[in-house]
Amino acid sequence: MKKWIALMLAMAMLLCTMTGCGDSGDPGNSDNPGGDETEVKRIAVICDPVGVNPFLTQIVDKFEEVKTAGTYPMDYSVVECADDTAWSENIRASVEEGYDFILVVGWQGADPLNEVATQFPDKAQYAIIDTTCDNENVKSYIFKPQEAAYLIGVVAASVSADAGKPNGPFGGVHANPGQGSFEWRWGYMEGARSVNPELTMDDFLFNYTKSYTDAATAKELALQQAAQGCVFINAASAVSDYGTFEAAAEKNFYTSGQDADMTTPDNPNIITSQVKYTGVVAEMAIEEFFTTGIQPGVVSLGLADNVVGAVYITDDGVNPRNAVLTDDIVAAARAAADKIKSGELVLEVPLEEDYSF
Repeated sequence: MKKWIALMLAMAMLLCTMTGCGDSGDPGNSDNPGGDETEVKRIAVICDPVGVNPFLTQIVDKFEEVKTAGTYPMDYSVVECADDTAWSENIRASVEEGYDFILVVGWQGADPLNEVATQFPDKAQYAIIDTTCDNENVKSYIFKPQEAAYLIGVVAASVSADAGKPNGPFGGVHANPGQGSFEWRWGYMEGARSVNPELTMDDFLFNYTKSYTDAATAKELALQQAAQGCVFINAASAVSDYGTFEAAAEKNFYTSGQDADMTTPDNPNIITSQVKYTGVVAEMAIEEFFTTGIQPGVVSLGLADNVVGAVYITDDGVNPRNAVLTDDIVAAARAAADKIKSGELVLEVPLEEDYSF
């Protein structure tokens, strides 16, 4: 009998070993899509050189915040791309090095990500921020910058009108021309036109740095626009905006920052910022990866998602508000924001070649 009992116990132990008693951490388990909850997952963030670019620093800061908090078992690496060829090399290398999640930031990475995700669909999970990658294995997070730009336009037209120049001109120092960046210009113009419907396209001046880091060129262009009488000049060229900020302080026109709250007591001429909360989107991607796994497709994020906005309009700001941004102006811009959030005001960007007024 004792031998029979011993034999039964041995068989039970063998069966337990083969089937894996308890939670196996199977990645295919719908209740545990990320696999073993204690297994550290490696995430590669592939982007332009970060530097002081607020679009990128928000993402890096969010990853560090999540890792430090211990919310998820994760390690991450920020892989910076010094030139165009580096995007393809870095994305491919991250897959080869066994990263579990590849998060690409920026339009430059769309084509190489498409190639790698097609070639290695099961080697990693893939997502991209700020552009669309048309691939069934990739999640694309894109923004509606025209909604925030509309609010900046309301501010620009209102401030200019209070300064005695309701017809402008209204300036804009942006990074690049073309349809890809037209949503910023279109939203800005439409917002200004909501304040003064009599405006014409000749009342708007746009120049381009053709760089995200050329502050000297931005300053030169802003000074030229100021000389033409602009009370407000919209800055939309990333790190190059620092040149527009310098020009604003020197020539006493008003301007806006981009991507994050760029207002500062040291330069009260920066009266608002068109914010794009890339850190919020990064957190969305991290949470999705660890909870459901990345769900491929395209998600478009705007004011209603609290992902874009304008400082002092949708956000309180961290610095005292310049008095030129009056309570009436703020109220008008907030009313516009509410209409956009509710769907009463829908901002669909047309082709630039078809736009005129």
